[in-house]
Amino acid sequence: MDRPHPYPPRAAVAAIAVGFTICAAAAERVERVSTQIEFSLPAAGPGLSVDIKAALARVSEARSRADADPLALEDALAALGDAFLNESQYATAEAAYAEALRLAEQHGGLKGERLLPPLLGMGNTLAGSGRHEEAVPRLQRAVAIARVQYGLFDLHQQDMLKTLATSLTAVGREREAQDLMIYRARVAEKTYGEGSREVIPALCDLGDWFAEVGMSPEARMVFQVALNIVGSKLNDPVIVEPLRGIARTDMRRQSYPESALRPREAPPFYQFATVGPPPPFRFDAMGKPIVEARVLNREGEYALQRALRVLEADPRASTQTRIETLIQMGDWYQIKKSPREALPHYQRASQLIRTAPGLSGSAATALDFPVRVSYPTPEIVANVLALPPEETQSHYVQIEFTIAADGSVSDARVVDHDTRNRYADDILDAMRAARFRPKFVDGEAVATPAITYREVFWTAKSRE
Repeated sequence: MDRPHPYPPRAAVAAIAVGFTICAAAAERVERVSTQIEFSLPAAGPGLSVDIKAALARVSEARSRADADPLALEDALAALGDAFLNESQYATAEAAYAEALRLAEQHGGLKGERLLPPLLGMGNTLAGSGRHEEAVPRLQRAVAIARVQYGLFDLHQQDMLKTLATSLTAVGREREAQDLMIYRARVAEKTYGEGSREVIPALCDLGDWFAEVGMSPEARMVFQVALNIVGSKLNDPVIVEPLRGIARTDMRRQSYPESALRPREAPPFYQFATVGPPPPFRFDAMGKPIVEARVLNREGEYALQRALRVLEADPRASTQTRIETLIQMGDWYQIKKSPREALPHYQRASQLIRTAPGLSGSAATALDFPVRVSYPTPEIVANVLALPPEETQSHYVQIEFTIAADGSVSDARVVDHDTRNRYADDILDAMRAARFRPKFVDGEAVATPAITYREVFWTAKSRE
């Protein structure tokens, strides 16, 4: 039996496009990011990166002739914002983008192409600093301008659509985010053709989004569609990411109780992915739901093993991808509580990290500190209340523990809390059962003592 296609019908895509255009037009009515003052940007100094120093020099030179060439200053400020954003210096990046956006609006109008670099930069900065509510209207406005300038199915949208979907997800607007992620895949398909290998990255992004919001059946189906594009080419390097995505989907599920993973309502064109209503919970004698132990799906393990074989057979495979896949395989075995199988993969990754020339980014530091890979999140933490903030109150439990060289937790104890003892005990038990990717020093896993963890959760306010 043929699987239904994971994309919505073309009529549905058109409806998404029209609806989003209306939404973006409404976003233009919010207060635009503009100011009438000139921001004070830092002077070049020894603590700044080469890129930031170069961008500051460019801004200084462009400012000296701004009256004659305002476009040069606008471009220089946007480039300076990019340099600060790349260093995660959000406040200064925001200042640079704000002045660039003011100039773009002054000289290019409110809907012109000149607004895109500073507007996108501002949206990315707000999203990167966690200010997603503020990021959404800026990114919506940027997408609307891009569509006017380049068309509904132009690839200029892809990155901004992904960032916008991330921010929408962060503020609880998951349905809108889902529509955008599906639309991204349709844009790639429209550009490259149905069944093209070039569509696979967008499909992987869509699958990851489904996995992150707990829609595991949909995620697996999308990754499988990506694999089907490649067909019988079992050693094609392009299958590595879909294979890793299948494993990531199952790995993410391990840290959440079933109540947090219940199938959510899906739009009509996704109802083929549902498998009926979830089974009811069983309860123990104390009235607490019985949570069955979750077992990793062997499909994910086979997928990671296959991905590693493909990478080992491909001399052109990037070192970063090899490292990331080896670490993911190690994490898989840690979740299975099989440290003897996990450690050799971590050690191979550590060897690559130490010998790879010029390696940078997250792969270069992936084993420099412990990372939690499995945590049986207690029900009190996982079940977020659907109540307005004024009707909830926050609580915390602070725990201190040691991460052993095999990634297990020892000597865990509660050092402070402001909640019921029962909740504190549940969180302590969860941390004792957690598993970590251990820290590596000179190629060997080492213990990390005196780790402090603070769990924050919310409950309904007492009516008394």
